[in-house]
Amino acid sequence: MSYKLGQNRRLLITTIVTLLIWGHIAWDYFHGGIPTHYLFHDANMPGIPNWLGGIVLPFFTYFLLYRMHKRIDSPNSKENVQQVVLSFLASALIAISISICFMNEIDVIDYIMGALFILAFFKPLYKAEYLLGWVLGSSFTFGAIIPIGFGSLICLLFFLFYKVGSGLGSLLKAKN
Repeated sequence: MSYKLGQNRRLLITTIVTLLIWGHIAWDYFHGGIPTHYLFHDANMPGIPNWLGGIVLPFFTYFLLYRMHKRIDSPNSKENVQQVVLSFLASALIAISISICFMNEIDVIDYIMGALFILAFFKPLYKAEYLLGWVLGSSFTFGAIIPIGFGSLICLLFFLFYKVGSGLGSLLKAKN
């Protein structure tokens, strides 16, 4: 059976993400107030309240789901929904582990990020499912806006790394 990422499924996933983010915001509101996150963890920088992520995250989720739909539902696609879901889950687990390490002040985040940068030369970590996994996995700790911005920049770097890695691989194959 072949699963597709049609309109109804995209709307269902976006609705679930919307309910979860607004449920988290409501919980924060009734338990001490909605937190504000600061760039570079510096209170002198402008603050980004979590409620702003509640507005942006549903649109961002739907946009990335649409990008995944356009890629995997095309007739000449070699990917399927199961591969995309596994990539999403791997990215979400990495983001959750980084968030846990950050909250508990465990100093392995640099090693995890370094491993991701090395892996980006060999695997296309810039795709939408990886970005969505990153954002959803780290939104609980950092809000939604900071992971969206940071994740988008990292995906741009991953794209460049992957293209450089692919180019070097093609060049080495051509010489042999």
